[in-house]
Amino acid sequence: MKNKIKKQVGISLIIAGFFLIGIQTGSAHNQDILPQPTATAGWLYVGGGGPGNYTTIQSAINIATNGDIIYVYAGIYNENIIVDKTIILMGEDRDVTTIIGNNLNPTVEITAESIILQGFTVKNDGSQDGIYTATSIHTFTDNIFTSTSQGIHLYYSSENMITNNLLDDNTKSGVYMEVGQNNTISENEFLNNTDEGIYLTGCGTSHIENNTIHNNGKGIHAFRANGISIRNNVIESNIYGIHFEGMITVHSNFNTISNNRINDNTNVGLRIENSQFNTIEFNEIQGNGKGIQFEFTGANMIRNNNITSSSITEIEFTFSLGDFISNNNIDNSQQSLVLVQINFGLAVASNNWWGSTQWPIRRVRPVGGWVIVTPWKMNPIDINVGPE
Repeated sequence: MKNKIKKQVGISLIIAGFFLIGIQTGSAHNQDILPQPTATAGWLYVGGGGPGNYTTIQSAINIATNGDIIYVYAGIYNENIIVDKTIILMGEDRDVTTIIGNNLNPTVEITAESIILQGFTVKNDGSQDGIYTATSIHTFTDNIFTSTSQGIHLYYSSENMITNNLLDDNTKSGVYMEVGQNNTISENEFLNNTDEGIYLTGCGTSHIENNTIHNNGKGIHAFRANGISIRNNVIESNIYGIHFEGMITVHSNFNTISNNRINDNTNVGLRIENSQFNTIEFNEIQGNGKGIQFEFTGANMIRNNNITSSSITEIEFTFSLGDFISNNNIDNSQQSLVLVQINFGLAVASNNWWGSTQWPIRRVRPVGGWVIVTPWKMNPIDINVGPE
């Protein structure tokens, strides 16, 4: 059985394994190459009934050496595993190869660098992390993380790739990134996570791209995060779509939110507070409670977006000074609805289409503040918004 599997599957899996090892991490545009296993990398097998196959994943890890590939056949594995070697851990199929951990420790704890984990469902009773690691340069691809506390928890961890996973029904977050940089989260689906799909705190330059994020508490929530690129995502039907925040002395600055579809989020599509120098452009922001909400902000740029059909207001500023709103379509079929409200501050909102050729001040409400709306566009602006 073991020899047969090696002949029929081994070659294709080696190709896949070596290809995955070569996936680049970090910035989507400036990435380092993961170290490759040696040409003599060994194969170990778990489950499947073949002679010499291991019965638990941990027993195979214990005997493995750096560069080995552990292939896990379909089945339910009730164990918590510690990955302390640089290996590829490959499940037969994520829908039928399941690791179920207990309520005492993370289901998968990674202490080595440069791990690839692919093809598993990872779960527990919802009280522990699915994966926890304080090391770096990992690839997590084509997995399901469900019924955990935080599907993937990165702690002081950088240059990781999280791609093509389903993260759903976790009691806190799908991905929780706590201090790290040059991480890439792409082509994943985040669904029904109680707190947020993605949470970042203390993180530097990272890329969140081409994900579908829906029906979570918050789609993306970032605290004290700088240099984050959020691009080409569909962020719909959450309570908050995107929420960036800081404090009086600690901010979320120099982030770019572009080409996203941010629609039908119950409270706010995009909320930014205590933060400056962020760019919001080429987004479709439609049908939210409030389209954009800024609080204690300044020098942020909102340009080339369609901001429409909110149920409360399209843009709201509170204690904000010097934010710029330019070349947007800001419109709502409810003619009595205020398009821009500013509570104590100053915003420059010139060269926008306000849904009418008429003087737009009737749909702008300054409360102890000022909004400069002239000049304004006399026709809707042709803008390509949303995912490319």
